Amino acid sequence: MAQAFTGITIVMSAPTQTNKAFVEEFKHELVNSNNAAYKVKVVDLGESEKLSVAENSDLVIALGVKALEVSSKLKPSTPVLGVFTPLPVFNDIMGKSDRMLGNFSAIVLDQPYSRQMALVKTMLPESKNLGVLLGSTSLQYGEGLKDEGEKTGLHVNTENLAQESDLIPKLNQVLQANDALLAVPDPVIYSRETVQPILLTSYRYQKPVFGFSQSYVKAGALAAVYSTTAQLAKQAVELANKSQQSQNLLPPPQVPKYFSVSINQQVARALNIPFISEDAAVKKMLQME
Repeated sequence: MAQAFTGITIVMSAPTQTNKAFVEEFKHELVNSNNAAYKVKVVDLGESEKLSVAENSDLVIALGVKALEVSSKLKPSTPVLGVFTPLPVFNDIMGKSDRMLGNFSAIVLDQPYSRQMALVKTMLPESKNLGVLLGSTSLQYGEGLKDEGEKTGLHVNTENLAQESDLIPKLNQVLQANDALLAVPDPVIYSRETVQPILLTSYRYQKPVFGFSQSYVKAGALAAVYSTTAQLAKQAVELANKSQQSQNLLPPPQVPKYFSVSINQQVARALNIPFISEDAAVKKMLQME
């Protein structure tokens, strides 16, 4: 069983704007939760590869994949909570470490598939078929996607991508056969280099892309469900407080509890999709949940 922690160390993979914002929001939420007793220390791995933590007496919150990898090598009894890490990557890091659930967990980057299906149905009520490209990292989630799709009246058709050179041929197949494309985080498929080819190809077919981040929507995806830094920080504070009340054990990896929706209204107009505001979309999705 993990020992009681008295402090919190936030480990940043790099001093990005997002990570810095998380730290500030976390401290703010900690005060709001009437629990400002924890001493919060921040470590930037960009400054030092060696992680110095008061092992066993600190809860470690690891921001990003690199931070989680380094933190996984701490004493197994030191509680570690990852943030900004996709579920497949968390599972991979845990598998390579001596870690056990209970003192190693995460608020994963992945939004629940039910929520993503709800967004598709909110934006495209008449849609029946949804295409998904899966790579080696995301392949394991194909059945889960199909199951959640059936619950909302969507038939999910998946195409497996063995290598990046197959991207455009497979993308053409998916766009021809479906009403929309749902993007699922996978480094083989979705990278900075592939954003524009994917979006331009979808425009040619006049089919919308549902992204997995706000930046993807800004680039030209129709919409995405995502969690803000403030929403993730609020959930992290709730987990920290709850784990102290339950023998300091962390729950299994959790999906984001709070969420927002981003809609590219210019893309919606171009595709003749009826207007719906982001707030109205969130309300409708909450009703579906």
